[in-house]
Amino acid sequence: MKLKHALAGLTSIVMLTSAAMAQPYGKGAAMMGGYGGGYGMGPGMISGCDNAAYAGLDLTPEQHKAIAGIHEQASKAMWQLMGTVHGHGHHMQGMFGLGPLDEAETRKSFQAMADAQKAMFELQLNTRKKLEAVLTKDQREKLNRHWRSR
Repeated sequence: MKLKHALAGLTSIVMLTSAAMAQPYGKGAAMMGGYGGGYGMGPGMISGCDNAAYAGLDLTPEQHKAIAGIHEQASKAMWQLMGTVHGHGHHMQGMFGLGPLDEAETRKSFQAMADAQKAMFELQLNTRKKLEAVLTKDQREKLNRHWRSR
């Protein structure tokens, strides 16, 4: 009976270990291929400006229109940059697989991804500046309090 339990336990351990070892190395196939700095979701950034953030600001119709335009423009640019990162991420996946490695092509893809991520960061900073320029001082203070409370 003890032998049966020992064999069952050993079989379970082998199965779990095999499943764990079968997982790919690295971050895996997460959003954007598992690579990137995660830009785009911070407070005051493109996706960080939600309706709840603006709810208590008493925006004028002109401010609503300006903010919507800023968000639309930034969103289009961000999607293009994310597409660049995603496209080059496929080249980076080859680093973790079997087979030949084209180091020059991998470095080229990495640099293109890094350049796109830097452009995303700059886009976010510029977007925040544009958004803050539309708001009054009081509205900016309220918005900053909202972001700090999250």
